[in-house]
Amino acid sequence: IYTTTLIVTTNEGCKSKPDTILQTVNPEPLASFKFTDTACLPNAVIRFTNLSSIADNTESSFRYTWNFGDPSTGSLNNSIAISPSHTYSNLGPYSVKLTVNSNRGCTDDTIIVVNTIHPRPDAEFGFEHPSICEGDYIRFIDQSNMADGVAESWYWNFGDNSSSNVNNPTHQYTTANPYSVSLYVINSFGCVSDTQRNPFRVYPFPTANAGPDLLILEGQSAPFQSTATGNALQYLWTPGTYLNSPTQLQAICTPILETRYTLTVTGEGGCSAIDQVLVKVLKKPMIPNTFSPNNDGINDRWDIAYLQTYPDAFVQVFSRTGQLVFQSKGYSKGWDGTKGGMPLPVDTYYYVIEPGSGREPMTGYVTIIK
Repeated sequence: IYTTTLIVTTNEGCKSKPDTILQTVNPEPLASFKFTDTACLPNAVIRFTNLSSIADNTESSFRYTWNFGDPSTGSLNNSIAISPSHTYSNLGPYSVKLTVNSNRGCTDDTIIVVNTIHPRPDAEFGFEHPSICEGDYIRFIDQSNMADGVAESWYWNFGDNSSSNVNNPTHQYTTANPYSVSLYVINSFGCVSDTQRNPFRVYPFPTANAGPDLLILEGQSAPFQSTATGNALQYLWTPGTYLNSPTQLQAICTPILETRYTLTVTGEGGCSAIDQVLVKVLKKPMIPNTFSPNNDGINDRWDIAYLQTYPDAFVQVFSRTGQLVFQSKGYSKGWDGTKGGMPLPVDTYYYVIEPGSGREPMTGYVTIIK
């Protein structure tokens, strides 16, 4: 507060009475503020903190006018709050102006550029395989764009009540189902991406039953008694030799050699199951018409080639008089020319052989020689 006095003096040297008034000089306010260090699109909220002051400590009576430098927001571009916030939808930069008016009518303003808005990351990912079979593992590959930051956090949801925070996780699915896998990421500025959701399918394994082992007479054919379950099934027999069609479930087999076949059943998603079946070829027994059981180690037994492969073979040998001298259920070893352990004489004997397994009985004569 200043005292001002005026005295007027004429040219004759006469002086007036003094006139005195008081002059008040008020302090000027200082406009100042700070704002949020970082904010992220698409809705970047910047919080402003008012730091304005005045020498006489009358800040409580200040009047504030804010301009957020964002005219596209219309009336929301202005505020009279002490410490407001504003939502930006673009990167900027924005020139924010604060005007402060004191209770004495003194004014100050300041402009600060807001340049701490960051773009939102974009979450994206892929699969190591387009689908898997139940019980298999799948690796997920992060392909996110971290915008102007670097990757800091990953939030995976595998759709089966399990999750991970690893960059490129590997996960096992134990149940066949369609799943929705999601990912969102956070970069080094703390900006959170959108949530990316991609469908993923886990397929069940089909079942494969190649059927029971087969006994097939040489030169004849028989179909496999195989079964399978599943969707969109494809079949493959290996090896494909001696088959009418290696891609038919119940293929017809005409083998000339004993062969073990493998059935591969492939269903949706390429999921496969395998089973095997053994096909035995029952060749026609080769029946010698003589043998010499003299214990010289040569042709001592009546050995019938291939008869041992017939599990139900039944052999009977009779003397000229019709007496049964040899009988065998199954044929593990040949007849040694004896009856009850006693050597039989040189003679011709009549045989009846029932191989079974679909082959007709065979009859004829065999001669014992010494």
